Amino acid sequence: MFPLKYFVYFISGSILIASITVIAEKKSPKIAGILMSLPVITFLSLIFMAMSQGVDFAGHAALWNPIGAIADLVYMGFFAGGIKIPEYIDIKQNGKYRNGSDRIKEVFCGLITGFAGYFVSILILSKLSISSGWISLIFLWIAAIISYKIFRRFPYMKIAPKKIAPSKDILFRCLFGGSTVAAVVILGDSAGYLWGGLFSSFPGTITPVLVLLHLKNGKEMSYSVIKSSPIGLSATGLYSCMIWFLYPLYGIFMGTLVSYTAVLGFLFVIKKTVNF
Repeated sequence: MFPLKYFVYFISGSILIASITVIAEKKSPKIAGILMSLPVITFLSLIFMAMSQGVDFAGHAALWNPIGAIADLVYMGFFAGGIKIPEYIDIKQNGKYRNGSDRIKEVFCGLITGFAGYFVSILILSKLSISSGWISLIFLWIAAIISYKIFRRFPYMKIAPKKIAPSKDILFRCLFGGSTVAAVVILGDSAGYLWGGLFSSFPGTITPVLVLLHLKNGKEMSYSVIKSSPIGLSATGLYSCMIWFLYPLYGIFMGTLVSYTAVLGFLFVIKKTVNF
């Protein structure tokens, strides 16, 4: 089962990351920001946990997933701040990029600051005493509202009609995204339910999406994608909370079905009340 499990993660991660990056470039960075934060990898993580270690274990892990999602918000905030660091050390010449290596420096700074913020926040959040998924969800939604108000100040990149990315580019996105997701899952599998729950929201989808889009389109694209991510993470937190509540009562199939129905209802309400 385990080799098959990692293969499923690799394939799903490949398709997901490639699709999100194409949507960001061709359709809307805001939609891409929501999609990259939705419970896709979390969905797989919790199902495999339930199958291999039981629904109670998966339910306890799901309890911590919204708390881990708070660290994702910190990660994206610090990433957004980090990509501006090269500006302050004058990597540009006459206000223009000299070459692609400038974007590489921005991504490097963003990843360093982003992961620093992520791991520090994870260490702090893991000390919380959480016994209810509803409490966990409330913490996430408060953090998401604050983050949304901060992130909406970021500039938005208007999308001009573009040709579809070449097949070589798409293949690279698939391999990079799938490998990142699979590596994150292996990391989470080595932990107990607390750390497994926290790492089930590890930015394994977020990171390759931001890196690939930034290298191709610059930091304006990164800002545009990050702007709407609190909405997607709020939906992921709701999904995990429902899994915590439903898995032990109704099992994997019914628990997953009802949880995803709740996510779709949540997104419908948000669509009607928030302009994204």
